[in-house]
Amino acid sequence: MDMRSDILNLMKNRGDLYRFLSKVYIKEMDPAFLDSMKAMSFPNISLESDLEEGFKELKEYLDNMSKDAVDDLAADYAKTFLSAGISNGSAAFPYESVYTSKDRLVMQEAWADVREIYASYGLSKGNVNSDVLEDHIALELEFMALLCKKSAEDIDEIKLLRSQSDFLDNHLLNWVPDFCKDVEEYAETKFYKAIAKITKGFLKLDRQILDKVIDIVIEKNGSRCYSLSTDRMDQILKQLKKNYRVYAPKRFEKRGPKGDSDLVRYAEIDSVKDIVLDVQSDFSPKEIYYPISQTMIYFENSHSSESILKEEKDIIIFARPCDINGIESLDKIFLENGGYADIYYKRLRDKVKFFMIECKEGFEDCFCVSMGSNKTDNYSVAVRLGEDNILVEVKDVEFFSLFRDEKSADFTPMFVESNKKVVKLPKIESDEDLKKAYGLEFWKNYDEKCIGCGGCCTVCGTCSCFDTVDVIYSDTSTDGERKRVWSSCMLDTFTLTAGGKRFRETNGENMRFRTLHKVYDFKKRFGTDRHMCVGCGRCDMRCPQDISFSDTINTFSEEMEL
Repeated sequence: MDMRSDILNLMKNRGDLYRFLSKVYIKEMDPAFLDSMKAMSFPNISLESDLEEGFKELKEYLDNMSKDAVDDLAADYAKTFLSAGISNGSAAFPYESVYTSKDRLVMQEAWADVREIYASYGLSKGNVNSDVLEDHIALELEFMALLCKKSAEDIDEIKLLRSQSDFLDNHLLNWVPDFCKDVEEYAETKFYKAIAKITKGFLKLDRQILDKVIDIVIEKNGSRCYSLSTDRMDQILKQLKKNYRVYAPKRFEKRGPKGDSDLVRYAEIDSVKDIVLDVQSDFSPKEIYYPISQTMIYFENSHSSESILKEEKDIIIFARPCDINGIESLDKIFLENGGYADIYYKRLRDKVKFFMIECKEGFEDCFCVSMGSNKTDNYSVAVRLGEDNILVEVKDVEFFSLFRDEKSADFTPMFVESNKKVVKLPKIESDEDLKKAYGLEFWKNYDEKCIGCGGCCTVCGTCSCFDTVDVIYSDTSTDGERKRVWSSCMLDTFTLTAGGKRFRETNGENMRFRTLHKVYDFKKRFGTDRHMCVGCGRCDMRCPQDISFSDTINTFSEEMEL
């Protein structure tokens, strides 16, 4: 049997067991179902401990059950799951909300969540099992059985597999282990005690199985390349936009910084024709996943609450290699700096997938080759955008189903190999070199030449500085919110303390700090093979004083060699 057949068979077996458990939990045992269990075959291989013990106990029960078993199980079902005949009302109530809400009530947040998930698959409870709620264990298990069936129909649909692992993590495994513990405590028959062990063990094992299957499917499929028309790509974009917000460089006429010039920045698109290719975007894509202004905490009187991300859709960004590498630099700042991940950054960043725009030539101000950021393999899809034809390389199996009916093609993305601008990086190999770099008279040239506007940092894809501010809603209120707002190390107020002291007192000192951060500090701190600056050249385009950062780096390097 080949690997594909093995996986399809696994999906079927998983679905069968989910469906079996669902049927056990939905209502009291009926004679026909109980009789059918006698014909069940039980695994004779070593399994997860609870699962193995549960199967063993279930077999023993079925082999030795009495003629009154149906009545006994009906009474035990009522006692265990409905609290029938128990004076204090304790039971293993089969609802997720009971186990995940503070007051152990039904129809709480978990109930609302699973209803939305079912609805996203076009499912509703309807009149079937009308006396149970959507977060009943039987319905959650039946939903997993349905996803298993869908996966068996299309094993390459990685999103279905990930949906199953997400549902296990966020719902079933979030409460069922505690529920099963209660079943074992309250049940009197060995039947339901065994079922509880099987349920708990199977869910734990199934989570591990899904991880392995996902890895196998990804490795098996590799990347695929296709050729399609712009109209067909637009149809695919329309499908993507059901679950994603799709961003790319987009032109805004007569909104540029100079006269009647246009502005190009990242925004949502409806067509690949909206993507600007002939000029570089004025702004980087970072504001999509690192907002200019971001609320972190709300406060009211003496209470505070963390902001909640309400955006349900994931994000696709059409970006060039340098910008993707720039995002990786920000990832290190926000996710690896000091050993703790910034949750406000992470929750948006986790949503992002890249559609890499092939970049073979670069632009006038680029020096990405010098910075080693001209290439990347960090993308889900790569695209070569022609006027009437588009070539795509699909690496992420989540998108295979969208492109699989398109015409196959030979396509290997190309990358820019040389820029008009070439940068020589400074050699700083010792503390003495660093001391020399700090003391260079060269930095004083920027005391007057730089006006400290911070525009270079605003357009930079790797600048991460922010201010934290508290916004009070009114003069007579103590209610408000704490925000972080983009800032810049080039502003004269950035190092200003409450006592009026500035740790960097001149624009030249600010330029020294920024330059060393981009071409020395970042690489040293994180031990990477690439500097923080990716050589996009946007800061040169933006500077009102026509300061060239590439020239700054080159002159800095020359000064270090004197």
